[in-house]
Amino acid sequence: MDVTLTGDLEAFIQERVRSGRYTDASDVVRDALCALEQREEFESPELEAALLEGLAGAPQAYGAETLERVRRAGQTGQ
Repeated sequence: MDVTLTGDLEAFIQERVRSGRYTDASDVVRDALCALEQREEFESPELEAALLEGLAGAPQAYGAETLERVRRAGQTGQ
């Protein structure tokens, strides 16, 4: 795979390698792609719709049971 980068991005990658945090440019790109993947997991339209629905509703008190229900729903994707 060939990737074309701007001069600024290439300099950014080289600086990260020079800092010692990364072994080479591939490590920098892999880390950046992992961060992008994680960000996209949190930017789902379904999650946004659910959050907006919750904001539009009346405030409700919650306790340990509600928190556990939310955790289970998050794990199952419901």
